Amino acid sequence: MAFDFQDWYVSVTQHDVVLSHGGTITSELVTKTLDEVEGILIENGLDKKKVKRAYNAIVEGLQNLYHHAINAPGGELNQKFGAFCFKIRNNEIEIITGNYVIYDVVPLIKDRIDHINMLSEDDLKELYKKILSNQEFSDKGGGGLGMVDIAKRTGSKLLYSFFEYDEKYAFFELKINV
Repeated sequence: MAFDFQDWYVSVTQHDVVLSHGGTITSELVTKTLDEVEGILIENGLDKKKVKRAYNAIVEGLQNLYHHAINAPGGELNQKFGAFCFKIRNNEIEIITGNYVIYDVVPLIKDRIDHINMLSEDDLKELYKKILSNQEFSDKGGGGLGMVDIAKRTGSKLLYSFFEYDEKYAFFELKINV
């Protein structure tokens, strides 16, 4: 059975959601969302350190979504498509992003995240410095720094899933806990 975006979106936005979006991802949406998120985090009485870590993870997650989202299969051309939601539950913040990817890149993404998840705090700092000093950037504008930065700043493992859509596309879900 092929992945159904609507079913996925309903399932991730059922409980404790403070902000969510599913659809076209634009730079204006990212900017607006970041403005809203900062106020929401502060209003919820979370300590400043947690707010800072969560905000940073949200910035990186949204930037990754904006830079790497592709058109939804069968969707409108030139419309980056993705989803995100932010939940606050028991003084914990969960950030979920999702977007379609070409199936060929799934092993690369898995390997990258698995490698990041294996690293110690010190190893993450070293990898971060190495990527910065390497100054190599992908065709999407990044050097692979986003996920390393999220893991480094949150101290959490990156949780991910891939859902098969068809032989060409998969849907990539990333969960970050702060």
